[in-house]
Amino acid sequence: MSLATTLRAMDRTRPTPRSTRHRRLAVAIGAVCLAAAIVPVAPTRAAAPVAPVRPAPGLGAASLVADVASASEPSVSSDGRWVVFGGVVDGRTSVFRTDRNTGSTAELSPVPSSVTSGDTIHPLLSSDGCVVVAITEVAFDLFRDNDRGDRWDVYRLVVPECGGQPNAWELVSTTRRGDARDGVFTDAPAAINRSGAVIAYAHQLDGAPDGVATLSVVDVTVPVGEPGRVTQVAGMPAEAPNRAYSYRGATDPVLSDDGRHLAFVADTTASAALPGWAAGPELGGPATAQVYVWDRAAADQRRAVQLMSGRDGIPSDAGARSPAMSADGRVVAFVSSDRTLVPAELPPCGATCPTQIYRFDRDTDGNGVFDELARRPPLTLVSAVDAGVASIGVPVAGDASSWAPALDAGGTSVAFVTDATNLLPSRRGGGGGPADGDLLVAEVLLGSLRRVVEGADATAVPGAHSNPALSRTGQTIVFETAAPGALLGDLRLAGSDRAIVAVDVTPRLSLADLDFGTVLLNVESAELYVRVQNAGPGAFEPASVDVSSGFRISGGSCARGILVAPGATCSIYLTFRPTAIRGYSGTLSVTGRGDEAPAVSANVRGAAGDPVLLADPGGVDLADGVVGVPGASVAVDITNVGFLPTQIAGIALGGAHPDDFEITSQTCRNRFVNPDATCVVEVQFTPTEAGFRSALLVVTTTIGEYTSAVVGGFARYEPTLETSTSVLRVGTQLGIGVNGFPPSTDVSIGFDDGSAPLATLQTNEAGSTLAIIPMPLRVRAGEHRLVASAAGSAVASATVVLTAPQRGVTPGVPGYGLG
Repeated sequence: MSLATTLRAMDRTRPTPRSTRHRRLAVAIGAVCLAAAIVPVAPTRAAAPVAPVRPAPGLGAASLVADVASASEPSVSSDGRWVVFGGVVDGRTSVFRTDRNTGSTAELSPVPSSVTSGDTIHPLLSSDGCVVVAITEVAFDLFRDNDRGDRWDVYRLVVPECGGQPNAWELVSTTRRGDARDGVFTDAPAAINRSGAVIAYAHQLDGAPDGVATLSVVDVTVPVGEPGRVTQVAGMPAEAPNRAYSYRGATDPVLSDDGRHLAFVADTTASAALPGWAAGPELGGPATAQVYVWDRAAADQRRAVQLMSGRDGIPSDAGARSPAMSADGRVVAFVSSDRTLVPAELPPCGATCPTQIYRFDRDTDGNGVFDELARRPPLTLVSAVDAGVASIGVPVAGDASSWAPALDAGGTSVAFVTDATNLLPSRRGGGGGPADGDLLVAEVLLGSLRRVVEGADATAVPGAHSNPALSRTGQTIVFETAAPGALLGDLRLAGSDRAIVAVDVTPRLSLADLDFGTVLLNVESAELYVRVQNAGPGAFEPASVDVSSGFRISGGSCARGILVAPGATCSIYLTFRPTAIRGYSGTLSVTGRGDEAPAVSANVRGAAGDPVLLADPGGVDLADGVVGVPGASVAVDITNVGFLPTQIAGIALGGAHPDDFEITSQTCRNRFVNPDATCVVEVQFTPTEAGFRSALLVVTTTIGEYTSAVVGGFARYEPTLETSTSVLRVGTQLGIGVNGFPPSTDVSIGFDDGSAPLATLQTNEAGSTLAIIPMPLRVRAGEHRLVASAAGSAVASATVVLTAPQRGVTPGVPGYGLG
């Protein structure tokens, strides 16, 4: 029976109460086996939310950082605890700090009664959370500053938790004499390194027309006036700019954690052996600016500035802006509208071309040496479908502009704001100001994009966010939003203009069980290893790795301070030394850093005896699979490494997820295997859930010796959405069927235009359900994409064409033209 026939038959008997006992359901293309009672679903009302958005698994609920008027420009510490931002109080802009552990917020820049009031803007927090830098017109240091005239200067504040005093702001932007420079440029924040000891800022370039900037880098550990206290950015021309174009000079500084690498924007040829002033597309117009990185510690300062926004060393024709940099300076992200930087399918240009987010890797082979000859293309497009990872063809870029990139410490998670509607299956309605849009995170190694604000009931939250900032691991993201009421489900915030919101995520970690098999008594085994798999979202930083007695951790890369990016792994090497004739079992545990950090554990086993069997390979990662679909398989050779023939008695699957694998064939059981001879066991991957799945293949002899092999693979959902018809009138009903979703999970049904969902259904144990949904009269006629979305990035869609509702017919009456 077809889906349409089944739904029509059910529709004739409406209303049908929801059954409390689900029956089996499976929806396939063109056929449906009834699994649950199909019920008509009333359309969802478009009302103000009254509960916080429910996140998908692994994603945290959005939380308000602080209730401060016109909150903006958040900055977050590496651990996600401290958030610094700007806000308005008493008619002036000031700096505030929130402790997310306690929920307390304090103003950091109150104006002393002895000085003239003014604004303090562009706050930035060092990643260790100890130092705040800001640009202010308040003369906090009256000994070297004044409160008259043009008085913008850069100050830093060490917070009390790190030994500082309240409101003890220290002047950073000084002249050679040590007094306030005044006139610091305010169109971009200053930059700060992890410890807060190195600060960079933009100010007027001597000898240049007004408005042309250079950058000063200040090391506050060097006394004022001493050599090395202030260094001018490299790559600035020796001569003044010409009059053929308008120039801004060097701006937008960003520092690496150690302060060695400085990314900046400049309309100069900064990376040339003899830097000059760049040209522009039109005489009299602005010169084209590029993104550069200066290695302040390079041995050869003539080659210390490198071009980021170019291809094969040729600067971008369209230029670039808004650099962001990873903690070590290896990765730089930026914004550009150039159409030649990366081969890609780009949207057409209108009056201007849409901007995209690009990512430059200065160490493509990962050997720790930056800016050497790249072994693969260092520049990739991030604001694209699947984060720019295209298995076939070229990346498909966003169909509208993206901007405001932000990186985690490793540079593998890239947050950005976008107006694009083609990057995810569903889109969000717009709103807010010109700098607001939908907020996405690209997990580069996973080749995936995720929406920061996501959930079954989040489709009505408008994409009106901006200025994202990420913690060290990317597990915390803070951002501005113009829709705090809708986002937080708090009607009291419905009238708020701006707010700072935080969202925390928890990486999904996996660790396979490990079995050493039979090992000689009092002899240390060969070294085996397992890998902690991070499926995201966010990076993972191990804090501790422990194993039960009898087993020993001998090495590996899972160590404190190492970031395991989404899509990456870290290794743990172990050995086993049995001291008695018996079986051994223990637990291997890996815990992340932080109060809410993820953790993962696995079973470790072994036994004492004479080793007879050896499995080869001892571990294998199978190709990615689809939940419920038979996938890849592997043949494992079992070799007799003993001196006598041995008989195989048992072949079994154990470990973490044995139901996700199947022994499809074998040549080992109930037979003798001679010394050095081999038999084969074939294992197939048929996952039952998404994520990394693993099992142990255990092969045992008749007298108890055994060997094992670890098999594993990633699995994903590939759900489907079917409709009873592809064309229907507005105001009528549509039958739908979904299949292949996670079991017993809410599935939101709605159009991809950011409007409120039409309905929220729950799947049965098979991940399927059927329903009849009215098409609201508010929906315009035309082609629409219907989207079914659930937790874990499970999304399916179908296209329907809605026609205008049938107009009412007035019956004919004699005397009115009908007789």
